Amino acid sequence: MKYTTLLMDADETIFDFGKCEYQALKEALEYHGLEFSDEICESFSTINTKLWKEFEMSHITRSELRVQRFRELIEKCFEGFENTEILADTYVDRLSEQAILIDGAQEALERLSQSFDIYIITNGLKKVQRGRFAKTDITDYIKKLYISDEIGMNKPDKKFFDYVLEDIPEKDKSKILVVGDSLSSDMQGGRNAGLDTCVYDPANRISMPNELCDYHITGLTQIFSVAEG
Repeated sequence: MKYTTLLMDADETIFDFGKCEYQALKEALEYHGLEFSDEICESFSTINTKLWKEFEMSHITRSELRVQRFRELIEKCFEGFENTEILADTYVDRLSEQAILIDGAQEALERLSQSFDIYIITNGLKKVQRGRFAKTDITDYIKKLYISDEIGMNKPDKKFFDYVLEDIPEKDKSKILVVGDSLSSDMQGGRNAGLDTCVYDPANRISMPNELCDYHITGLTQIFSVAEG
C-alpha cells in the first residue's frame, strides 16, 4: 500500500450531516414552540454553510458562528423570538445526539481499518462530535479524533495539520492521505500541510483535474485503489 494513514473528515464523509442537521433543527425548533418546515431547514442550512465558510477563513469565531446562525434564521423566519442563545444551545444538544451515518460508511471504515490507521480531523464542536461518535460503533475503527474545538486550531490552517502530524505515529508525509468532501477545508488544508489529498464526492460534482485534489472518489472503499497506486 502506498499509504499507511488516513486523515478523514467527519461530516459528509462519514456522517450524513444533512439528515443530522434536519432532525436536530426540527427537534430544537419544536421544543421552543417554533414552526418547522423543509423551507425553514433549507434557509438554516444556507446560513449555516455560509457562516462555516467564514469560520474556515477566520472571519468569525466559533462562538459567534454558534449563535449568529440562529440570529439570522430568526430574523428571516421568526421575527420577535428573543431566546436566541437558548435556541442555539438546544440545537447543539440535539445535534450531538444525531449519529446518522452515510450509507455504507460503517462497512467501509471496518474494511479500511484493516489496512490503514484512521484518524478523524474535524472542525465540528467538541460536544457535537464526541456525542455523535459515542453513539456509533465506528470508534472501534478509528485511532483518535482531532477536533478543532479541542485543539484551538481549525482546518484549513496548517497549524491544525501540524498538530495532528506531530501527534500521530506516522512521520513520513508521503504515506499520509487526507480524505474529505470539502475543497476549502480538507483539500486546502492538506495542501497547506504538504499532504496528498483525496476528495470524497459521491454526487460527482467536482470537476477533475483540480489543483487541490490528487485523487477523486465517489465511494470510500475506492481508497483501496488509490492506495495501491
